[in-house]
Amino acid sequence: MRISPLAALAFSMIAIGTAKAAPGRAEFKRDAQAFRALMACRDIANPTDRLQCYDTQSRALSEAADSGKLVVADEAQIKEAKRDLFGFGSIKIPFLSGSDADTPTQVEAVITGLRQLSINKWEFTLDNGMRWRQTDDEAIFPRVGQPVTVKTGAMGSYWLKMKSKAVRVLREK
Repeated sequence: MRISPLAALAFSMIAIGTAKAAPGRAEFKRDAQAFRALMACRDIANPTDRLQCYDTQSRALSEAADSGKLVVADEAQIKEAKRDLFGFGSIKIPFLSGSDADTPTQVEAVITGLRQLSINKWEFTLDNGMRWRQTDDEAIFPRVGQPVTVKTGAMGSYWLKMKSKAVRVLREK
């Protein structure tokens, strides 16, 4: 069976539906109605009717994406979103779930900004836009331009390591 280029394009994308509000909670739909309607076109036997269905539903899918009612993301964008969420604890967003294999356990960066909050308390701004605040009282002497690694620790904690010294941190931004 031959798959049309439009169907191949649709299969190569991950469609992300919007959350549907329900009383007291949010319910997530795994795939959007516009995407399901496009995939239903595959079941039409008549080639002319199938093409007309693909044309109609691909237009509807495009309009949903253009209006912001549907977001389409590829695997690289999903990985980037997971990386950007690193440090915000165990936040689970349904459309970013799946394999934990691509969820980062550490981030390497360079200090671009420092602010001393009090004795032995620092705020670190990193070149990836993240901002971390030291939560322990370990004496350290950080410098702008210094490479660091932020790693996950036990029970939702995070450690910022520079050279051979590590301090406990909390992500602020």
